[in-house]
Amino acid sequence: MKSDLFERILVPIAGPKDAEETARAVRPHLTPDTKLIVTHVTPGSTAETTIKTGRDQFAGATYETFSDILHRDDVQFEWVTLEGREVVEALVDAIGMTGATLVAFTPRNIDEWARTIAGDPGGRLIREADVPVMVFPNRDL
Repeated sequence: MKSDLFERILVPIAGPKDAEETARAVRPHLTPDTKLIVTHVTPGSTAETTIKTGRDQFAGATYETFSDILHRDDVQFEWVTLEGREVVEALVDAIGMTGATLVAFTPRNIDEWARTIAGDPGGRLIREADVPVMVFPNRDL
């Protein structure tokens, strides 16, 4: 049975440390046919999610960290900087905009107080995504 599940993986990364942890977690699951859609969300000013054509300095450093760890000739990368007011909304929108077949991420290390204020972004992404979501364990939690 051929599965297209790992064909186009949307990989949200928050910053360089998160990029490193996520790249190491996703590496064993890649095949030569995999295309990684690596995304970073920056604050937006409108209610709609948009894809920025340029990369700001922080997103560039984040993407560079990710690609340095996953440097393989057989894996394709697509770098997508999203601009949106709310991270989970932007990621859910990006699934459709990019044609992702799977979302894969490592949960962020946030304390209970921050999780109470911000909600549970990982759990919300799992509930709202219309494609499967793969969550890798965060060794720092």
